[in-house]
Amino acid sequence: MSSCKSSKQPTVKQKPDWVQNRPVNRDYYVGIGTALKTTNNISYQQIAKKNAFDDMISEIQVNVSSSSVLKSVQNNLEFKQQFNATTKVTASNTIEKYDVIDSWENGNEFWIYFRLSKAEFEAAKRRKIQVQISRAEDFMERADLLDLRKNFVDIIHLKIQALTSLQNYLNEDVVGNIKGKEVKLVDEIFNSIQDQLFIVQFKTSIPSLKGIVGKSLPKFDATALINDGSTISNLPLKAGSDNQSINSYDRIETDNNGVATFTKAHVQGAGSTLFLRIAIDIQKLITSDSLNTILKTVLMSMQPPPASIKVSVEPLKIYIQDEEFNLSKPLSQTFFEPLVKKEISQNGCVLVGNKNESDYIIHIYSNTQSQGVMWGNMLGASITVTFSITDSRTNIEIYKDGIQNIKGFQTTADNAGLDAYKKSLSDLNRKLIPSLIDGLFNGDN
Repeated sequence: MSSCKSSKQPTVKQKPDWVQNRPVNRDYYVGIGTALKTTNNISYQQIAKKNAFDDMISEIQVNVSSSSVLKSVQNNLEFKQQFNATTKVTASNTIEKYDVIDSWENGNEFWIYFRLSKAEFEAAKRRKIQVQISRAEDFMERADLLDLRKNFVDIIHLKIQALTSLQNYLNEDVVGNIKGKEVKLVDEIFNSIQDQLFIVQFKTSIPSLKGIVGKSLPKFDATALINDGSTISNLPLKAGSDNQSINSYDRIETDNNGVATFTKAHVQGAGSTLFLRIAIDIQKLITSDSLNTILKTVLMSMQPPPASIKVSVEPLKIYIQDEEFNLSKPLSQTFFEPLVKKEISQNGCVLVGNKNESDYIIHIYSNTQSQGVMWGNMLGASITVTFSITDSRTNIEIYKDGIQNIKGFQTTADNAGLDAYKKSLSDLNRKLIPSLIDGLFNGDN
C-alpha cells in the first residue's frame, strides 16, 4: 500500500453504518476490510488494512478497448486469469494516496474503511502512462534509425522494448507520436513487429527429405532472408511438424550469413508424407525478464509464415529375436512375442524375417526360477523379463528395460512358472511395452 492522508483510527463503541451497509459513491473507490482478533490477535490491524486495500482495488474496472491487441486472445480462460491478476498489480502500483475514513472495533473484530478518489487515480494513471509513452516513442525512434538489412533482429528487439514500456496498458487506446504522426501506439508497435516478421522468407538447402520413423533426418540448412534478398543474422529458428510427427531438438540462431543448420530433426510418427516446418522461434526472440505474462501471450499469438520441406517417411523395419523360457526350458507357446508384434505393428512398423533387412532388432528374453515349496503343496516360481533394442546398422544397444521378481504359485513347478508368466502380463502392458515403444521411436535422438 502506498500512503495514507491520515493515520487516525478512532474506536467507536457503536457499530457505524458503513460496517453493515457498504458505502456507494460515484466519485470514490471504496475498500472495507475486516479481521478477527481471536485468530489474529497481534496482526489483525495489518490484515484488515490489506483486505480493505484489496477490496478497494477490486472496484477498479479495467475494460479492453475494442481495437486493443488483446481482443484476439481475451476469450482464453487462462489469459483472462493472467490479465485480471496483472491489472490488479498495475492498479495497485498506480495509487499514490488514499484516505482512511474510519475504523471500528469490538472485542472480536476490527474493521477499517478506505476511500480513493477516482479523479486522483485517473490523474496518477495518466502521468504514469505519459512517462511510458515517451519511453516507447524513444525506442521506436532508435529502431527507425537502423538499417533493416543489417540490423533486422536489433530492430525487432527495440520494438519489443517499446511495447514492453506499454505492457501495463495494452487494453487501452494509448495515443502517441510515430514519425510525426499521431497513432494508437500499442497497435502501431504491435503491427510494426508483425509486419517485419512477416517479410522473412526461408531458402532451404534441399527441397525434400527421406526419413524413417524413429530415425533422425539428414542435416539441412535454412537461410533467412528479407524480400530484397538480404540475409538475416542472429535470428532464432525452430523446426517441427504441425502434428508433432517430426520434432527438432535444435533451437538455433542464424549465423552471420543468415544460415541455420538443423542436425537433429527426428521422425516420431508414422505417415507416408509429412511436412517439416521451419519458422521463427518467437519464444526465444522475446526472451526477456521484463516482459509480463500478458505481453508474452500476445506476442506468441503472432504466427509468421513458415517454410515447408516435404518428408517422405518409410516405416521402421523390425526383426524380433524371442527367447522365452520356463525353468530354463523353451516355451512351446510364447506369451510376450505376440503382444510386442501387435503393438509395434499398430505403431506403423514392419516386421521382417531377416536381421540384415531390419533397422532395429528387438530382443525378448524371459525365464522363470523355482522358489520351492511356499506352503502346503504349493510351489512358487519367479520370472525375469528383459526387452532390449539394438541398432542393426551400428550394432549398438540403444534401449534396455525389464521387470523381475513377479511370482506365480501352483502345485507343480512348471505350472508355477506359467502362473508367473500370466501375472507378469499386467506389468508388461502397463510399463514395459510402452517403455519399449518409446525407446523404439526416441532411441536415435
